[in-house]
Amino acid sequence: MKRIIFSIWSDLTSDHISAPDWKKESFRKFKDKLVERQRQYAQYCGADYFIFVPRSTDYVDVQFDKILKFEELTKEYDQVVYFDLDVIPITKTNIFEQFDFDYPCVYDIDVNKHAQDEEWKTWLRWQYKEKNIIDPMSLYSKAAAKKAMLLIEDIVSNDRICNTAVICGNQNAANLLKFSERISDIDKTLLEAKNDGLYPREYSEGWVRNNEVYFSFILERYNIKYTNIGIQWNYILDEFMSEFTYGVHLIHQVNKDFEKTFIRLESQE
Repeated sequence: MKRIIFSIWSDLTSDHISAPDWKKESFRKFKDKLVERQRQYAQYCGADYFIFVPRSTDYVDVQFDKILKFEELTKEYDQVVYFDLDVIPITKTNIFEQFDFDYPCVYDIDVNKHAQDEEWKTWLRWQYKEKNIIDPMSLYSKAAAKKAMLLIEDIVSNDRICNTAVICGNQNAANLLKFSERISDIDKTLLEAKNDGLYPREYSEGWVRNNEVYFSFILERYNIKYTNIGIQWNYILDEFMSEFTYGVHLIHQVNKDFEKTFIRLESQE
């Protein structure tokens, strides 16, 4: 059984809301520690480890490239796991033994749970006030884009969106997704949805090509069986949740406060 865990690194040069300079600097400062933590976990799981450096330095392209690389590696390995570089393993549980890799495995989030959070609503209103559009990287905007795109296909969608910081699967899973094959058609669907007028301009004007929107769209559009790996395998730390619990397996450090997390981890080791 050939297994691999891989991640991706790019010295991003383009401006993007998800990659401000302070986040880039935090990544550079802690890159070696992040890589070593993932490498050690791969070794524990009996898997190879690989850092993929894409040719593009554009944030959006890099996010698509990671899924295309996942698809490519399933032709060489029996089981493939992808981690964003800000994913920090803190577990002795082998991820390869937890899920059915014949189907895509990803964390699938119900955006309505966030929409009921008053702090989140306040942040969303601030984003709109400052920029006059709904932040296209917010979960709610991504779900809205996906729903609008699926309505073009006469499909009434749900309120869930995938987070692609952790992806598991094999060649069968990749063949179900057909991600590389479907991108160009989905690009056209996104453009049509933006011009359809289903959502107010404050939403649709900000919609852009997004790997998580496309991944979620594919799962619903083609009714693909998949596994929701759950919050314990993609525990997001952001502006709303800043502390992790040792009851989870993988920390997803969206807020890039690596220093705080490594201080706590190293104090326990």
